[in-house]
Parts: sequence; structure tokens; C-alpha cells
Amino acid sequence: MLSEVKLVTLGVSDLDNACAFYSSALQYQVKESGPISPELAALWRFDTALTGRYAIIAADDSGLGRIRLLSFDAPGERIWNKDNLYNGSGFYALNFRSRDALDTMNAVKAAGGSSGKEPSAWEVSEHVSVRDSINDDPDGIRLDVFSYDRGGELRGPLETEVSVLQTVAIATRDVERSAAFYRALGYQTLFDQTLDFPELQDLLGTDKPVRIHNINLLKDGTIIPGRVEMFAYLDMDHLPDAPLRDKAVPPNIGILSASFESTDVDADLEHLQTLGADPVARAQLALPGFGACDVATLFGPDGELLEIYRRA
Repeated sequence: MLSEVKLVTLGVSDLDNACAFYSSALQYQVKESGPISPELAALWRFDTALTGRYAIIAADDSGLGRIRLLSFDAPGERIWNKDNLYNGSGFYALNFRSRDALDTMNAVKAAGGSSGKEPSAWEVSEHVSVRDSINDDPDGIRLDVFSYDRGGELRGPLETEVSVLQTVAIATRDVERSAAFYRALGYQTLFDQTLDFPELQDLLGTDKPVRIHNINLLKDGTIIPGRVEMFAYLDMDHLPDAPLRDKAVPPNIGILSASFESTDVDADLEHLQTLGADPVARAQLALPGFGACDVATLFGPDGELLEIYRRA
């Protein structure tokens, strides 16, 4: 059985600068750091000729919703750009809860990131409304920060200024297929909506009015951090598919993978493959952020790299 998303891995251009940004903007602190072992090359799909470093950063010591930063001696290109914005598929953004989305947006900009307009208000449901701000870190990695106007008590208390990672968003051309895959892993629907409101273009920072189909899933119906979200731009069927599976590799810049804890790697590998996941590699080694592990990587339905691990 697999857990919720425990950690996401980001490729960044400069590790020290990235650690400083996330500390200043989100108050995430370094919990562990070190060199990247070449033994990880097959799992993470990088050339063993590269050398790099990693850091594990987190909002607290809970072990939930952490981020693994990777940088290499020869940084690559950004995974996402204007040419694949509407038809790319793969991990797209990270989502955080904040006490005040406007304050966090200003902190992101002060730390060297960028933001569009001030947070937009939208109604998630009759019981929940939020203010949402789309931001980018200095490497252009998308950070979606929200705060509650109404309904925050339904999601529990916020113990830090910015939460542990709440959601990793997946861009897809087939929302229902992606949602079915994660539902088969024990995720349940938090909301399933077609978003079409005047502020959506400003919120997403697109160059044209858009509509999106958005599904947000949470593990076992109760776990708030570590959710997965999938979305597709509607009315874009005329664009060819642009899968980013072969771009989302080190040393490129962006979201590279999501990590799930496993109770039985053999059984989970078998289950994932029956769902259509494509295996990449498996090894027993010291996994940054988790220690000695039995670990495997696979591709999900949108070419997103999934890392499953069981501690030794």
C-alpha cells in the first residue's frame, strides 16, 4: 500500500540560492544535505558524468510534505515554457496553504521570485472560499499559494506561516484517466470542477481566456497534505500532445518526481503496473531524505516520475 505524497523533487539551477529563497519566502528550512550519489542515476535518470548536491527542506519536523532540491554542475533547461503551456503533460506546480496569500506573495517577490497579480478570490464550494496567488520561484517553478476566506476550519489548524506541501499538480490531456489512476491508489475526490470565471486568466497567468477541468484528490479521504491534483485546459484539442517525460530529468529545472512510502514494494510495483505504470529502475540504497531504502521509480499516466520507497 502506498502513502500520500511524502516529498517532491525539484531540479534547481543553484542549490544554495534555492535554499535561501525557500527559507525567506516560505520559511522552509534545510533538514539534510549532501552530494548526489551516482548510484541514484538509474532511478532518477541522470548521466553519471554529472556531479551534484541535494538538500531536503521542510516547513516543520512532521516528515510530511517535504521538498528535495537537486542541483548539478551543469544546470539544464526549464521543463515548462510558453511553447508547452497549454498542451504539456507532467508535474506542473506545487500548492501550499498560507495564513495570508498576499503576504506570502510579497515574500516570494522580495526573495527573488515573481508573481502575477494580487491573489484572486474564488469559491471552491458553498462552504469554502479562498484567495489564490500563482507565483514562480527564481527558476520559474510554479508555486500556488492560497489562504482561506471561509472554511479553513474544515482543513484543520495551520501551525506554520506556510504549510507543508499540500498538493502536487499534474497537467494532463485526459483528466479522467489521470484521476482514475490515483483513485486506484486510494485517493478520493475532494473536488471535481470545471473552472470558468473572469479572474481565471489572471490567476493562471495565461495569455488568453481559458477554462480548465480540475480534480483534486486526497488520500483515504482524510489526509490533507500530500494530495494530487490534475487539470486540463479545455478547448485546446487542436494542439498536439507535448509530453514532458523526457524533459523532466536532471539536470533540467522543474518538478522531477513525487515520492510515496510503500509497505510492500513488490506488491505496489505489481499493482502500479496493472494500472499502466511503466517501470524505470529499482535499487537498495541510501535515498536522500529517507535513509537506507528499497526504492523503485515508475512513470505515471502522464509521464510523471513516481518514486516509491520502503525504509530498511
